[in-house]
Amino acid sequence: MQVIEYAESAHAVGVSAVLGSLGWEQRYIDGQLGAVARLAFSSDGCVYVATMDGHVVGYVAAVLARWNMLGQIHGLAVDPGARRGGVARALVTAAEERLRSYGARGVHVDTPVDNLLGRGFYEAIGFTQDYIMSRYYADDLDGVTYVRFY
Repeated sequence: MQVIEYAESAHAVGVSAVLGSLGWEQRYIDGQLGAVARLAFSSDGCVYVATMDGHVVGYVAAVLARWNMLGQIHGLAVDPGARRGGVARALVTAAEERLRSYGARGVHVDTPVDNLLGRGFYEAIGFTQDYIMSRYYADDLDGVTYVRFY
């Protein structure tokens, strides 16, 4: 059974392991861990982890932009062995609930255009594709933004 809880600094090792299990390069893992550390203690951010048997199997990090009152999911990842069990949906739900408590009017997320699994997930939970960002990622990979308004 999965447990969703607010992230603590002790969860960083587990988040790193999840990202490593997905084949992320260390520079991207380091960048995500930096964002997680900042957002977990930000008055406008939040970070949740999903654990099973005491091990981190997924995380989500999000922040509210006060200027437009839109939340942004900065990171969402689930260990391949824990997929298809509702972990990602539960993490996004937790983050959105926190963002709504801050007054968010919606949320957006960016992902590489070739992340078909992620794109399918966001569409399945009610996000709508909004626009393509040319060469948003390294190696000139385009990004796609999904949105959901409340």
